[in-house]
Amino acid sequence: MSTRNHNIRFNFVCQKPVPLYAHLCNQYLHLDKLNISIGRESNVDTGAVCYFIEACAPQAELEQLADDIAADFLLSVWLQQTEIKRIDTKSGSTNAFSVKHHKGLPLYFCQHCQPQFGDNQHPQFGEINLPCEHCKGHYKLSRELKSLTRADIAAMANSLLTDKVLALPMLGLQLSILNNNASLTEYQQPRVLICNPNSLNSQFCVSDPQVLALSSIEKPLIRVRPCSDHPNLHAPLYDIQFADNRLLVILCEILRQKGIHWVYVNQLNKVNPHIDPPLRLASVAQYWIPTADLQAGNMAMPSNLTCLHDEFHYKTEQHKFSAKSTNNQLQWQVVTLQEPQTEPVEQTSATDIKYSLCAMSAGLLRHHEHEPHSKPLYVKNAAVLYFGQHHASQIVTVDSQSDAALFFQLPTLPNSGYEVCHSLLDSPQKSLLDKFKQLHPAEYNQLLDLHISDKDSALTQLMAVAAAIIGAGLINSHQGKPVSAAELADRFIALAMTYQGNNAPRIDFPLTKGMAHRSLNWCRTLGSLMSFKLAGDANLAKLAFAFHDSFADYLSHWIEHVDQNVGVKQLVVAGSDFANPVLAERVHLRIGKNYPLQLNPLLDLDGVNIAVGGLYLKQRRG
Repeated sequence: MSTRNHNIRFNFVCQKPVPLYAHLCNQYLHLDKLNISIGRESNVDTGAVCYFIEACAPQAELEQLADDIAADFLLSVWLQQTEIKRIDTKSGSTNAFSVKHHKGLPLYFCQHCQPQFGDNQHPQFGEINLPCEHCKGHYKLSRELKSLTRADIAAMANSLLTDKVLALPMLGLQLSILNNNASLTEYQQPRVLICNPNSLNSQFCVSDPQVLALSSIEKPLIRVRPCSDHPNLHAPLYDIQFADNRLLVILCEILRQKGIHWVYVNQLNKVNPHIDPPLRLASVAQYWIPTADLQAGNMAMPSNLTCLHDEFHYKTEQHKFSAKSTNNQLQWQVVTLQEPQTEPVEQTSATDIKYSLCAMSAGLLRHHEHEPHSKPLYVKNAAVLYFGQHHASQIVTVDSQSDAALFFQLPTLPNSGYEVCHSLLDSPQKSLLDKFKQLHPAEYNQLLDLHISDKDSALTQLMAVAAAIIGAGLINSHQGKPVSAAELADRFIALAMTYQGNNAPRIDFPLTKGMAHRSLNWCRTLGSLMSFKLAGDANLAKLAFAFHDSFADYLSHWIEHVDQNVGVKQLVVAGSDFANPVLAERVHLRIGKNYPLQLNPLLDLDGVNIAVGGLYLKQRRG
């Protein structure tokens, strides 16, 4: 067998920095006999980070090294690709990365210790304090968690089964067997902890990439729909997750043995600053992006745009996002607001484009280590699709002179279904509505009863009314309880997710004219849906999908129109509405083929991105 030495490089290309990978690279530096060097490279265009390990050794030793690396580099949700390649010369170094100790090992358990304390067949099952020198997870337990014995945790599981509810203040959570959200005054998507991963596919519709994401070291929450006609899962959409700490791993295993496949999770009201908020991810333009990042963070100072402000603050009803710039970094903090705000919320005009511009700048920020700023650079020839609940849903453009303009704004609807019907009666859709009322009285009555909240995004409002028209609200109707616009919109999305075909009717999304900016003639959009319903189209999934697909197609035409006027070289997508997987997928397919969609892979869809983008806002702060 050849003992000739070979130079090999192992690459881990990640969407954003993964502290565990930096830590593992440092660990491998200690293998002296393999002549190891490590490094980190960044891709200017995508923002991707590539961690690499280089080794020089005979074939047999390299094969063993490859096996070790494969076992140690646990899957991160931010990992995009891995590769092993032969190289002629090394480019890495033997200097260790600087890794903040608390972030260097963000794991509470790993593949070495979890099969011991988390498997009921193992003699050390239930030992929450089991030492692990690989992930050092036993050091991350709070005093309360350290004190728990196997018997204590078994008693917790029994208490949950008996009382149907279990408070875990040390984790800031409450587990329950029944869906307590059903009793809430305000609709929320239920959050579910999976106890038996083996039965996941018989409960929820999950794709392979979603299963990998759920299994990753970050243990995110992923939004999915339940399997059709599931006897116990009645909500349209669920945020599901796997156990992300040692206590939940042990509890889930005990519950799995007792035949429990999942439990509901509710956040306790009191916010514990020592507990990481859950990471909710959405798949947009082939990236996993947090819907709202609720943790403090930072990124290297971008080099492609000029930072104009030292700090910027942005508030929603529940959170305050603050961003500031230093010489070499952008940093952000997120504070959860406990009380309703006493200070007045900043008043903005109905067609203010400030936040859309913030989202646009944030989506375009990139970092190039070897190109510091030479002259002021501003966003040019760009557009943003911002659809979200915290401010107006808009298409905003910036031309070659960096001058911004509002092209389109999605209108908000009247506050009740009664007023929606009144508007339809005053429009050319009157005869359609009269026929609809006659032929579909149940759907018409639900539309009349609909209450629309100002807190819902403009798109959520429109989808809720569309759902009532096609009859989606009549599925699993609550016992006499009015269905909220948010829940109706979720049913509409879940229906669209079930559609298997490629062809669907074309719903009209006509623009209104005669204003400074364009808006949507929503009466005609709803009339268009009614006409398909009146024509006898009973496939609700097809109609819900058609709405999404047609909207994305119209957006595509509008962007082409904008492109002819201002020249769109960069198109940013942002806002919480893109957590809707059908909208994200159709926009990617309809628009992404002509205009590659831009997101900042280091930021979120709605929140931190606005605060960070505000540092680049070209206007006086008054």
